[in-house]
Amino acid sequence: MRVASIHTYPVKGCRRMDRDTARVEPWGLDGDRRWLIVDERGLGLTQRQHRELVTVRAVSRPGGLTLDAPGLGPLDLAEPTGGEAVQVRVFRGRPPAPVRAAGPEADDWLNRLLGRTARLVWLGDPGRNLVPWPVPAGSGAELSFADGSPLLLATTASLDAFNDWLLESGSPEGRCR
Repeated sequence: MRVASIHTYPVKGCRRMDRDTARVEPWGLDGDRRWLIVDERGLGLTQRQHRELVTVRAVSRPGGLTLDAPGLGPLDLAEPTGGEAVQVRVFRGRPPAPVRAAGPEADDWLNRLLGRTARLVWLGDPGRNLVPWPVPAGSGAELSFADGSPLLLATTASLDAFNDWLLESGSPEGRCR
């Protein structure tokens, strides 16, 4: 078996980043879903509510991130190691995660993109984000802003079969990330 492709999502809910290599950490691939866009209550915003997030290209780099989207200039951000500490939730019913706010420049960029109040936050230490769901509480499971699994693997054969099923059911192939 060989690895055909590696993809990460530096900002949860935005476009993927194709990579040649990635380091596996206890909470997933390095740089994967460490940034999150939240509303004014600290609840994660996704493509389900804001389709325009699919246009956001996020490129992680050591010490920061660059965002780009049609109609907006690129925005270079540093990891906010000393920024405002806040608690956010990826989804309702999930435990809060301790994060740092990226700052007003990032928030303004997102507000213009989404046409609403939004903030960008960074999970500096996923080891502090102990997630009791869907695994039993106290298990020590650590997660980035992933939905439930820190790392997903799929074979080419399983993806081909899944795509065939999507076509048979009338669902567009590109809907799944």
